[in-house]
Amino acid sequence: MGLHPGLARPGEWLRQQRVASGLTQEDLAERSGVSVRAIADLERGRTRKPYPSSVRALVRALGLPETAGTDLVARYRAGNGGTGTVPAAGQPGAAGRDRASADERAGGAVADDRAGRAVAVTVPRQLPTQVPHFAGRAGELAQLDGVLDEAASDRATGGAGVVISAIGGTAGVGKTALALHWAHRVAHRFPDGQLYANLRGFDAGSGRPADPSDVLRGFLDALGVHPERLPGDAEGLAALYRSVLAGRRMLVLLDNAADVAQVRPLLPASPECLVIVTSRRELAALAAREGARLLQLDVLSETEANELLVARLGQERAAAEPWAVTELAALCARLPLALSVVVARAAAAPNLPLSSLAAELTELGGRLDALDVGDPAANVRTVLSLSYRHLPPSSARMFRLLGLHPGPDISAAAAASLAGVTVPQARAALRDLTRASLLMEVTPGRYAFHDLLRAYAAEQETPAEDSASTTRRMLDHYLHAAHRAHQVLYPGRELIGLDALAPGVSPEAFGGKAAALAWLESEYQVLLKVTDVAARDGFDAHAWRLPVVLWTFHNVCGHWHDGTRLHRLALEAARRHGDRSGQAHALRGLGSFAMSLGAFEEAHECLATAQTLFSELGDNLGLARTNVISAQTFEVQERFAEALAVMDGVLRLSVTVPGDPNMALVRASALNGSAWNSVKLGDLSEARAFCQQAIELCQAIGYSPGEAGTWDTLGVVLQRLGAHDEAVRCFLRAVTLDREMGNRFDLAMVLAHLGETYVSIGDVRGAREAWDESLLILRTLHHPAGGAVRRQLSALAGQAANAAREAVAAREAVAAREAVAVQEAAADAGAA
Repeated sequence: MGLHPGLARPGEWLRQQRVASGLTQEDLAERSGVSVRAIADLERGRTRKPYPSSVRALVRALGLPETAGTDLVARYRAGNGGTGTVPAAGQPGAAGRDRASADERAGGAVADDRAGRAVAVTVPRQLPTQVPHFAGRAGELAQLDGVLDEAASDRATGGAGVVISAIGGTAGVGKTALALHWAHRVAHRFPDGQLYANLRGFDAGSGRPADPSDVLRGFLDALGVHPERLPGDAEGLAALYRSVLAGRRMLVLLDNAADVAQVRPLLPASPECLVIVTSRRELAALAAREGARLLQLDVLSETEANELLVARLGQERAAAEPWAVTELAALCARLPLALSVVVARAAAAPNLPLSSLAAELTELGGRLDALDVGDPAANVRTVLSLSYRHLPPSSARMFRLLGLHPGPDISAAAAASLAGVTVPQARAALRDLTRASLLMEVTPGRYAFHDLLRAYAAEQETPAEDSASTTRRMLDHYLHAAHRAHQVLYPGRELIGLDALAPGVSPEAFGGKAAALAWLESEYQVLLKVTDVAARDGFDAHAWRLPVVLWTFHNVCGHWHDGTRLHRLALEAARRHGDRSGQAHALRGLGSFAMSLGAFEEAHECLATAQTLFSELGDNLGLARTNVISAQTFEVQERFAEALAVMDGVLRLSVTVPGDPNMALVRASALNGSAWNSVKLGDLSEARAFCQQAIELCQAIGYSPGEAGTWDTLGVVLQRLGAHDEAVRCFLRAVTLDREMGNRFDLAMVLAHLGETYVSIGDVRGAREAWDESLLILRTLHHPAGGAVRRQLSALAGQAANAAREAVAAREAVAAREAVAVQEAAADAGAA
């Protein structure tokens, strides 16, 4: 259920919002000043053109943003009160427009530069690029269109469930190409967005299919759900996913599924959604239970295969040798993947007669002794062998080495390190492979294999020594690039030392925070996989360092489940390697993630072991940082006295390493933590002193996150001391810093505190604007703190309604007294 009416009927949306707030129509009437009958008529769609003031009063009483009221009034006034739709945020006609910066994650929300303006929710658009030169499949496309039309008819009669189209067929038959082509064609019918996941059911590079829980976390993140709201179990994640998609018109493409069991948790329940599934396996069970419409793809017909070749080769060249075109289609078993590779080979040799190409392919196929009789994939191997042996040596080597990369995709810079060549040389090889259709450029600058191509590349003989050195270069590239991104994004944060780069490795450098964050996000799935490779292949030093370098990123972005899994790998690797510092860092990371996930007993246990190891190693910086997290765990448990005691120990420890900027950062965190715990324990003067020290230190070392957090804490202190004007100035400084950093959650909490202070000084409008924005951010994040802000807004609306009623009553009383006075004056005049 969205914060704006979206595509729901306005009256139904209003009713859902009221029910979600736990209010009866009578309760809402009391809070808003709108009559029960008017509310009932609005919810049932009986009122076509309600008074705007009534709609806005209801929206305010429900604690919703003002823009939702504007949207609702506009649609009712357009004559769609009962059956029409209201544009959702992010669609044409909505009050808020989607705006996203490079510093924000996909699926996030964009906070405007002034309190009170609505935060526009980004609609996920995850569909990959369409396959170029799509041809044929007219019958299949018509069948898929019929599924949507039938579903629309079913919805009109109230008998529809979620719409599922399952596309099956052998490898290379064009399942993904068809699914993407059709998904892009009908995407406009799903304005709430599109979600995409490669389920890696038959991915030769990963070794195992995607875990539905990981896919759900990715979807929920794209939909703006705050990590703190994510359940730890698969059933809870699936239930939350269904709840978020309820009432939304969303297209979900689940590509390359292993089986029905992998797909089921990823199915929404809303009949407004469309799910497209592709798989090599038959998904009959999905049809039996969920009502999926099955579409089994065969190879192209002779006519379609010929049409594809003619379109790709050009009319003139194909017309010169029409019999050769037919023969090439037959040699490729009319399999789309094989046809694409042959076309690429022909394009690379424009003067080569097509008949010569067909003869070469026939000869090569006889020598290869193809895989299995009747298996169309056998023809793919024949075709790939033809293209591979015509590659330049450097490009052929790149193709072989790419078979060692776990995927799902790779950048030019990473490919350069993989092969130990320069980036321009890597780009040239990648261009050769792309032109030969042996590689796909899935997004600008990022390349991926079809799973059959990955398997074929892995089959090519690579010397064991070359294989080991290639893996080392690959791991060095990602470890050092992640380390550099960390330095740019989180300056002053503690960093571990790294070994020297292997020869030929050229990791990326980053000119700013936006570039560093963009790299971490685009490489995120790769980083998970290369960590697995490091642990599997015995590169233990990389296996523990990669998760530790990514620790802050995982924490800040809420990737706590992934962080936990990687840090468990890190702990095992550090133990195998005999690295006690690595063990301490891995345990500290595990403790922090356990705290974030609410597993406090496990958090304290991991942190205590890490503290022991850091102490034995004489690593005061590592120990101090671990103690801060231990204190934060006590704080989350509301054990404020214990938290304050631990923070006090950190402050004493921090003076043992004077002049160290990393320890200065830890000291700043401890000062702010001490201030907050002092506030909770009622010692405001002590809290104020801590804040002033922390702000001076943060400004001296350029630690913006710490400075913003401390201005917020100081504002709370001043608010409780009654210095409201000073508190407002502190909160506004925190707001400015949080906006600059794109820190949505902290911004929402500062705005909540700011609204409380505005209420204290009688600035009702300022409070409403601050709380409106805070609530919109928290609802976008699906954070439970939004409930408290919503109740504050409701109370404010109730006070406003009471004040309005009192004002009306006062005016009526004055009018009544004036009427009596007039009557008395008239009576006196008559008597005279």
